[in-house]
Amino acid sequence: MNKINNMILLNNCPSLDGYHCQTNSLAKIYYYHGHSISEEMLLGLGSGMGFIYWKMKMGTSAYVFIGGRGNNKQFFNDLGNRTGVKIETISTGSTKKAESALLEKMNLKEPVMLFGDMGFLPWFDLPQDYHFGGHTFVICGYNGEGSVLASDIDNKASGLKKGFYYPITLEQLSKARSSTYKPFPPKNTYLKFDFIRYHKPNADDIYSAIKQTAVSHLNPPIKNLGIKGLRYTSREILNWPDLFSEYELRMNLFSIYIFIEIGGTGGGCFRYMYSRFLQESAKITKNDYLLNSADKIQTAGELFSKIGLLFKDAEGTNNLQSNINKASNIFADIADLEEDAYVELSSIIK
Repeated sequence: MNKINNMILLNNCPSLDGYHCQTNSLAKIYYYHGHSISEEMLLGLGSGMGFIYWKMKMGTSAYVFIGGRGNNKQFFNDLGNRTGVKIETISTGSTKKAESALLEKMNLKEPVMLFGDMGFLPWFDLPQDYHFGGHTFVICGYNGEGSVLASDIDNKASGLKKGFYYPITLEQLSKARSSTYKPFPPKNTYLKFDFIRYHKPNADDIYSAIKQTAVSHLNPPIKNLGIKGLRYTSREILNWPDLFSEYELRMNLFSIYIFIEIGGTGGGCFRYMYSRFLQESAKITKNDYLLNSADKIQTAGELFSKIGLLFKDAEGTNNLQSNINKASNIFADIADLEEDAYVELSSIIK
């Protein structure tokens, strides 16, 4: 076994460059078990692309989360079903049980994918009050003396992010895993995998995943999800100057840039990744009709990037209202384009 920072690195557990924390972590676990699958395919097979507008209170401040993921509750289960892998999500209120389960896997020389609050992970340089517990990474090494080796991707770059290893003490890791801060407190969650019945994704798996994504995006149950959510955002963002203090307004607008371009979306709010999934799917299924929809989703990603860049300098710019008006129009354009793309996909996949 190789050593990094005096840590024993598990065999077949590379630090992969990647786009999104969950699909990058999954790619490492699949690779460890001898199955190399692209992040794009993992995202698509789990029907992981969508849209959400979510307003919440954090302390005395109002906060809006705009995200490009979908199917969050069933993502791992659906991905597992379409690759023949049993994926079990385990959470516990006991830090001792969580640590014990981790060390058991280390003794078996198996990597572990787990959730942690980014605000408590020592490899990230984040504001003191920043917390996000929906982040995943992989533990892939240990020293037997109170520290383990994490594998993660950089949180600063847009698009492809650099993978790296980083040593972390069990005490630091426990704090990150048991954080109670919102949004998405991690609850000591980790994933358990069984690859005995693994199979390469076939046309039926791919079509099933695309159909699920199309149905959920075109027919969301509530107004702040999917196509409805995009149109709702187009209208709602015009009200932000009246809903928030100036500081809150600037921070929420800047967060749009982070959520779209930087925060593990692969750029373009996951649309670039999903477009590449459709391109890869076209090759596997030998169905070139998917490529036209892939082009439309790529264009939607470019429009999302335009919105993000409008607010890259939101903290100090003087043209907020103008950019808000532009963003409103672009959100409406994205809704029309994605509705067209998914209606098209629905007609291709019966």
